[in-house]
Amino acid sequence: MSGKTIITLHEREGIKPLINKPSYRLWTVLALLCTVVVLWQPGILAVSAGLFLFMLLWCGISIQNILGRMLLLLPFGAGAAIFIPFHTPGIPVFDFLGFTATEEGVLRATVILLKLVNANLLLTYLLSVTPLFVLLRSLRTVGVPAILLELMMLMLRYFFLLKDEAVSMSKAQRSRGMRFAGWSWNVRTYRRFGELIGVLFLRAYQRSQRIYIAMSARGGLEGEMPVMQKNQMESRVNKVLRESGDAPLAIEVREVTYTYGNIKALNGVSFDIPVGTKVALMGPNGAGKSTLISLLNGLELSQKGEVRLFGEEVKRDNGHQLRRRVGVVYQDPDDQIFSMSVEEDVAFGPRNLGLNEEEVLERVEQALISVGMKEMSKRSPFELSYGQKRRVAIAGVLAMRPELIILDEPMSFLDPKGRDELQALLENMHRMGLTIVVATHDVDFAAEWADHVLLLKEGKLIASGTVDLLYEDELLERASLHLPRLARPFRLLQGAGDQRPRTVKQAAQMIWKLMMKSTGPAAEPGKLTEKAKPL
Repeated sequence: MSGKTIITLHEREGIKPLINKPSYRLWTVLALLCTVVVLWQPGILAVSAGLFLFMLLWCGISIQNILGRMLLLLPFGAGAAIFIPFHTPGIPVFDFLGFTATEEGVLRATVILLKLVNANLLLTYLLSVTPLFVLLRSLRTVGVPAILLELMMLMLRYFFLLKDEAVSMSKAQRSRGMRFAGWSWNVRTYRRFGELIGVLFLRAYQRSQRIYIAMSARGGLEGEMPVMQKNQMESRVNKVLRESGDAPLAIEVREVTYTYGNIKALNGVSFDIPVGTKVALMGPNGAGKSTLISLLNGLELSQKGEVRLFGEEVKRDNGHQLRRRVGVVYQDPDDQIFSMSVEEDVAFGPRNLGLNEEEVLERVEQALISVGMKEMSKRSPFELSYGQKRRVAIAGVLAMRPELIILDEPMSFLDPKGRDELQALLENMHRMGLTIVVATHDVDFAAEWADHVLLLKEGKLIASGTVDLLYEDELLERASLHLPRLARPFRLLQGAGDQRPRTVKQAAQMIWKLMMKSTGPAAEPGKLTEKAKPL
C-alpha cells in the first residue's frame, strides 16, 4: 500500500483533516487535551463536546465510528458514575441500596464523564485522520525519545505482520472446510486452533531470526566500524590482489561443506566469481542456496573448506568487516525494513559504518534516486506496496556502498511490470560496477540477464559456467529446471534446434533469418523435427 493510497482512502471515505500537517495536528490535539483536563465547568465541557462532535461529523467521520469509540468509555464511565457520587462528602441528594449520593459527588462525576467524552472525541479525530505509523513518527516532535519510537514502531509492525499471517492461515483452513464460527466448537476445531497458534508462534520466531540477520547484515547489532578501519581493510585486500598477479576475484569458494545435524546443506562446493560478474544462483528448493548466501555474507562460517571475499578468507574475526563490502537483499522485504521512515531505514546501514551525518544523507539520497524512491523518502515504509518495499530494501543495501550484492529470489511476488522494473534496476546496479549474485528459480530471467550460472542440487554444485548451461537438456533435467521459453519453439523446428536466443529481440532476429532462407528443410518454419517432444 503506498502513501498515496492512504490519502486516497481517507478522501474516498470523505475524511478531510482540519490541519494537514500531522505534527501540527498532534500538537493541536495535545493542547486541547490539556485544556480539557484543567477545565472544571460542566457547561463549558458540554459545549466543547458538542463542538468536537460537530468537527468530527464535518470532517466526514461516520457516526458509527464515533459511537464505537464511545463504547470504550463504558468501563471508566461506569466507575465514575457508580463510585464517585457515593464516596464524596457533601450535601445528600438521594439514597441507593443504602448508599447516599451527594451533590458534590454528582457534579464531580459529571465533570469527569464530560472530560472523558471530550478526550475520546479528540483522539477519535486524531486516529481517524492520521495513519498510525505517521502518528507514531509525529510523536518525535513532542519529545518522545527516538529509541523508544523505534521500538514502538518495530513492535507494532511485528504485530501487524503476525496478524496478517494469522488471517492468511485462518483463511487457508476455512477454505478446506474448517469452521470457527459460533461459541461451541468441537474437539477437532479446538485442536486445529491450537495447532494454528503453535504454528503462528513458530513463524514469529522464524521471522524474528530473519529480522535479526537482516539487521546484522547492515551492521546494526555489532557496533560501528570506523571508516578508517574499513579503508585500511580494503587497502590490505587490494594489496593481496595486486601481489597475486591474478585477475581480481570477488568470490572464491574452495571445497566448502556445511552440515545441519545429519543434513549436508553444502557438500564440497567450489567455484570462482570474477569482479563485475552477473551471476544466477539456481537450483530446486533445498539445494543449499540460502546456506551458501549466509556463507558468502559471513553470517555463517564454513565447517570445511574456505570462502574468500575479494582475496581475504572469511573468518570469525573479520566476517563482520567483510560484510560491509557484501550486501544481501533477502526474499521478504518486510524482514529488512524496521525504521519509521524510508530515509531513516536507508540511513540505518551508513550510520552503523560510523559516517558523519552529511555523508549519511548524501548516501541515502543517491541510493533512493538509484531505485526511483526519492519522492517516498518521508513516507513510512509500511505504507508502501510490495514492489516499493523491495526497492527500499535494495536502497538500504546500496547505501552501504558494497562491492558485491546478493539478492535472494528478488522476483518473487512481483507483478510483470514490477519484474521488468527490477530487472532494469539490476542492470543499473551492474553499470555502477557492482558484482551481483541473484538466487532465482526463474530460468527465463537468468538466461536473459546473467553472465555466469551456478547450478546447485542437494548441496552439490553440478555445473558452473556461462548461460549456455541453461540450454543443455540433460543438465537442466538434473537441476530440476526447464528450457528457457524463448528457446522452446526452435527445438520444434527442423535445423533450428541449436538456436539459443536470450532476449525477445534475438529470438525475432533468428526467426527472421529462418524465414529468409531459400533452400533446405529449414525454409519450412512450421515443419516439426522427428525428435520433437513436448517441452
